[in-house]
Amino acid sequence: MRKSWGCLAVVLALSACRKDATEGSAGGGDTQETVARLEGGEAGEDVPSGPYTVTKAKLDAYVGYQRKMLEVYGSLMRGLQDMGPLMDAGTPQALEKARSGLKLIERKAQAESDARQAAGLSTDEVNRIAEVVTAVISQRQMGRTLQYEEELKKLESLQSRMPEEQQKELAPQVESMRRQVEAFQKLPEARREFGDANVDVVLSREADLTKNYQDMLKAFAGVRR
Repeated sequence: MRKSWGCLAVVLALSACRKDATEGSAGGGDTQETVARLEGGEAGEDVPSGPYTVTKAKLDAYVGYQRKMLEVYGSLMRGLQDMGPLMDAGTPQALEKARSGLKLIERKAQAESDARQAAGLSTDEVNRIAEVVTAVISQRQMGRTLQYEEELKKLESLQSRMPEEQQKELAPQVESMRRQVEAFQKLPEARREFGDANVDVVLSREADLTKNYQDMLKAFAGVRR
């Protein structure tokens, strides 16, 4: 029973996050995008068309916004987790107290608005910067997770010890792996979509943005930092 109520609480939280993101931007997003972007869009704000330039100053402000939102989401997820035992009690008083915990979700929207104002960013700026950050950081993180660079080194080492004929047979596999590694390193798709300048400025804060990404994954998993 506890597991079921806990899952319900998490679903409610993620549904609220998805609703906010959809209202604030032209597209939707899955849970991974929510984690990477840490955004809180609001309805009623026009989104300009055309390319958006991510400046260093705006990116620095966005990194600060992310850290604020980490606190918000961490508190939200812990609060929802704590609702499980209350709901298991089964009494009307316990259920009423548990339902009051859902107000945490309502307070999330205000906290997001406060974080944006503190960072000096509009909803549109948060969403537009988040698009570039998501494309860059999620790809770099995937590359590290799949460990293609390490696998390529092992494959090249193995190839070098093989007879010439077998080296030729393995060459297409090595080349394919090499292209995968290059794609994760140079991010050609992100560069085509957002431009070299935007990708490069995001990479200038890669360490901080990656830490924020990983910390948000922990927050959604309920890991206390």
